[in-house]
Amino acid sequence: MISGGITAAAAALHVTQPAVSRLIRELEGQIGVAMFERRSGGRLRPTSDAVTLFRDVERYFVGLDQIGQTAAELRRHSIGRLRVGSLPALYVGLLPRFVGRFLAARPELNLELYGIPSDTVIDWVTSGRCDIGFVDPPFEHPSIKRHPLAAVPAVAALPASHRLAQQSVLRASDFADETFISISRSTQLRVRVDTFFLASDVNRRLGQETPLSIVACSLVAAGAGLAIVDPFTANAFGDLDVVFRPLEPRIDVQFSIITSAQSPLSGLAHDFVTGAEEEIERFARSLTWR
Repeated sequence: MISGGITAAAAALHVTQPAVSRLIRELEGQIGVAMFERRSGGRLRPTSDAVTLFRDVERYFVGLDQIGQTAAELRRHSIGRLRVGSLPALYVGLLPRFVGRFLAARPELNLELYGIPSDTVIDWVTSGRCDIGFVDPPFEHPSIKRHPLAAVPAVAALPASHRLAQQSVLRASDFADETFISISRSTQLRVRVDTFFLASDVNRRLGQETPLSIVACSLVAAGAGLAIVDPFTANAFGDLDVVFRPLEPRIDVQFSIITSAQSPLSGLAHDFVTGAEEEIERFARSLTWR
């Protein structure tokens, strides 16, 4: 019925014309209904019963084609759903850019990205609300698999007009008696920053405290003090009133990707994790500060 005749049908099926005629007779014998009226010259005309049956057959074949297409897309890891939770440091710049490129190659993918604190990310991954998480603390949890990301160096944030902005590298002693904006105590960065100053026996004037590096940078821009922040936030912060300088000795920041230990990663999720790891490795290699 699609090809319009026995000759064309035989060519499409790569069989002989007698074989097509035999298939039609067998079909009619099985269902007990005439499918075609025989006309002169060997032409066939579909009956009304054939038209009715064809509509159902066509609908099922369209469904089978869709199933095949979906299976192929699953093999290519191009469709599905991913729910990703991230601590704010990666959510403010690097991760959305990576997600944008990931989605551009997979237009049928449904990806939800949430910017939430690390403890909430952990809770959402363990409860199944998120498939993948980006977190700060290097914890061990029986329900979680942790994938450490490349370590990157923290940087000093200071007003562009500050005297220390003329230096290419800052040391702990440079912060002596300066008002210092701290990241909250629940982070790796805070622990390592405090150790950085204790090792040099440097006293700071402790000012505001915030859980977010992006807020610390805004406070620096407003002249509230100096800060040490993660480089992901520094790279995304666009205020020209703030400059960033490397530290000596280096203070490492290392985040982790977490996934559920209770269920294996889908091919799509595996591609996302691998791609994010490579993205952060590239970022770590490219870091330069003016």
